[in-house]
Amino acid sequence: MHKKIAFIGSVGCGKTTIINQLSSVDTVNTDVKSSVDIGKELTTVGIDYGHVALGDDISLGLYGVPGQRRFSFIWDHVMDGLWGVVILVKHDDNESLSELAYLIEYFNVTRTTPCVIGISHSDSVDDDSFRHRVVEVIMAMNLNFPVYRVDARSEQSATLIMQSLIALGDVG
Repeated sequence: MHKKIAFIGSVGCGKTTIINQLSSVDTVNTDVKSSVDIGKELTTVGIDYGHVALGDDISLGLYGVPGQRRFSFIWDHVMDGLWGVVILVKHDDNESLSELAYLIEYFNVTRTTPCVIGISHSDSVDDDSFRHRVVEVIMAMNLNFPVYRVDARSEQSATLIMQSLIALGDVG
């Protein structure tokens, strides 16, 4: 059985990085040099892909999508057959926070969708006020998902996200 997981979020929130941390195989990476100033040199323009095997008969496909709306046609391909969603929100970034509700609606994330939200770029932050703002957004949509502060570069953070998602979805 193969389960498809989308990693979504605004530009620069760590989608490619966390997939690289989680994948048990070399990842397919579609980063290219950005033609516009997006705050970083490289950006995803296709589908990043990684894979995790959970035994002999269960595997997870990790699909990272571009964070820019102009690539939403790629989002549409990833949405087909989607099992779960990881949403990354960049800490203290109002644009990333405002994208949260849009992404939840676009990807049709419901109460029954296994979903975990990670707040990236928050590894050295002691203040929980941004996390509370994220929770307010999802609660206003009558949803309730785990929300963690994560470091996408950290295997421990990546594992926490994946284990939470698996627990929510009762894989098996």
